[in-house]
Amino acid sequence: MGRSSAFRDSDFGELRDLSEATATVAGACAAGVFSGLASEGATPDELATRLELSARAMEILLPFLEELGLVTAEEGRFELTERARRELADPSDPAYCAGGLPLWLGNLEAWTRLPQALASGNPVRKGGADAGGDDPESQREGIARFMAGMAAAPRERVQRLVEGVMARCPEASTLLDVGGGPGHMSRAFIERGLTATLLDRPQVVEFVDEEYDLAQADGLTTVGGDFLEDPLPQGPFDVVLLSNVLHMLSPDQARVLVSKAGEVTRPGGVVAVADFIRGLSPRATRFALVMLLRSEGGNTYTLEEHERWFQDGGFAGVEVRDLDPDRQLVTAIRQGG
Repeated sequence: MGRSSAFRDSDFGELRDLSEATATVAGACAAGVFSGLASEGATPDELATRLELSARAMEILLPFLEELGLVTAEEGRFELTERARRELADPSDPAYCAGGLPLWLGNLEAWTRLPQALASGNPVRKGGADAGGDDPESQREGIARFMAGMAAAPRERVQRLVEGVMARCPEASTLLDVGGGPGHMSRAFIERGLTATLLDRPQVVEFVDEEYDLAQADGLTTVGGDFLEDPLPQGPFDVVLLSNVLHMLSPDQARVLVSKAGEVTRPGGVVAVADFIRGLSPRATRFALVMLLRSEGGNTYTLEEHERWFQDGGFAGVEVRDLDPDRQLVTAIRQGG
């Protein structure tokens, strides 16, 4: 049963309960509750002291997390269950998914202002790496939150993306990772023997060079720039990767960026788009609302729209494969030469 069917078949009380539980888990992740219990159990007072949080809040939160099966309690001390440890506390575990929850929580906050967006058609809160406030500290926090969400992509999905791209361009040796953020995609291609150039906004590059050790990564060059306003790094590249980029743009911006990608892709090279493809992804129409709430012109787009942009950029031979139940990889070959 698809998720849309699950919605239709559930009453609103069940949906409310599920949304409240999910928001609680996300908020607890953002506050460090699960990582705070990773080394050893604690009473509410001990955990509050450990994390510099409210003891009253811990007394209220932890019993609910116990109801959700994420902690156990014995003689007033709470410990993580195995599921919580793997999925919410241990970043090295393949099942870990907590990295993206604080970012989702920010999206949920924006969702509470949907009536305003429906009236104006304008974003109600900045998205992406601009999601912080106006002061430098808040901006850095916004970048950190967004980069953590990007880096939380499951390793299996990243590997499927790499395999899909390499199947189309087996001899590839150079990659341009546009909007590559924390570098998780670039690193995966470097492991396959490619050298990578990662392009992102200067403030993002400054952050990831330090926090994600990209400045020291072998085979990786980071470049600060605006991929819409500035020229792309000079190629030619064998692969130009646009992962979770086009949905942030208007149709005209997407067309321009794909054409710019064509200018720096060698003939026979590949442009690779990883995104929620409308009509193929069950999440695409819902994610478009996130773009309404958090971007000036972003949306999710059909395969036919991507094909038109590819054609305008000098690409042909479009192929599609699923990366997971929500996301698709769309690739095309640069013509000419």
